[in-house]
Amino acid sequence: MPSLRINIILPFPVTKPVGGAKVMYEFANRLQALGHQVTVLHSLKRPFKTMRSPLWFKRFLFWIRGAQRPRWFPLHASCRSLIVKEIIDPFVPDGDLVLSTWWQMSYAVATLSPQKGVRINLVQDFEQWSGSVESVKDSYRLPLHHVAISRWLQELIQTERGEPVQLLPLAIDTDRFYQRTAPAERFPFSVIALYSEEKRKGSVFLLAALEQLKQEFPTLQATLFGVYTRPPQLPNWIDYHQRPQDLATLYNAHAVFMSASLGEGWALPPAEAMASGCAVVCTAIGGHADYAIQEQTALLVPPQEATALAAAAARLFNEESLRCRLATEGRQWITTRYQWDRSVSTLLAYYAAYQKQYL
Repeated sequence: MPSLRINIILPFPVTKPVGGAKVMYEFANRLQALGHQVTVLHSLKRPFKTMRSPLWFKRFLFWIRGAQRPRWFPLHASCRSLIVKEIIDPFVPDGDLVLSTWWQMSYAVATLSPQKGVRINLVQDFEQWSGSVESVKDSYRLPLHHVAISRWLQELIQTERGEPVQLLPLAIDTDRFYQRTAPAERFPFSVIALYSEEKRKGSVFLLAALEQLKQEFPTLQATLFGVYTRPPQLPNWIDYHQRPQDLATLYNAHAVFMSASLGEGWALPPAEAMASGCAVVCTAIGGHADYAIQEQTALLVPPQEATALAAAAARLFNEESLRCRLATEGRQWITTRYQWDRSVSTLLAYYAAYQKQYL
């Protein structure tokens, strides 16, 4: 394939680790490494979002923060990274392909002229918490090429559009997240999990489950990580890492990963932990379903049930053979099916098929 001019659209300058932005930056890096010309555009304005401060102030604030290029992600040196006023023709370079994410931005991208490239919207979640449900669903019917990162999202968008939708699975960076310590060699009563102040991440149920486990297993070693400062209500016996520099090492130091999330598009942390050799306990939601298979690659529990979460982890503590088997089969499943090279190839093949059919 000849070199493409690719514009990647983000809804705002990203100053802290965010899963959706991380995915877009990963695509930028890998597309640039293949010889394509990638420009990442961060918008200051987006549809349906009222600006609370003047545009000049927002631009100055992000300039002070050095947010034009993410400090938390090693964006390819050859990728252009810009902060623009909004996503309209004057601020978007002409190109061959536009890859956007976030439902609000799809309304802006839908107005771009054909000279900006084939418009592909990567749906990474059903983002109903950030706007009216109908506005989010209506975004799936805009004249864009919508692709979904998970099967449950694919089915949702197909229902709304009334036509087939491409599946574009996410992937794990196995050069970073891989097993360094065999499951059998890990301290069996050790748990690691993501902490978040977003209610849909279910941290309140996670903390309740950890408290129950500590009562039953006094030697429990628990570690949480997240972008927030250490929560004041966190017990002293729980270790906490804010924006850890070496998350892969933390995963490898624990036997079990727990996720109490109430909703995800395609959850990255459990998948990263699985690739790193952790046995996974997680909620039975769509965002876990593509790789968390009951009794095969993970133990699944109903959302909002801390006692069930604790019981599943306790089962792994008590049954080492089960824990090691789930860790081994989970790692094989995630590392053989979810590879970045495959995801990038799927994206480019989808673009090429459109070019062949319509141009």
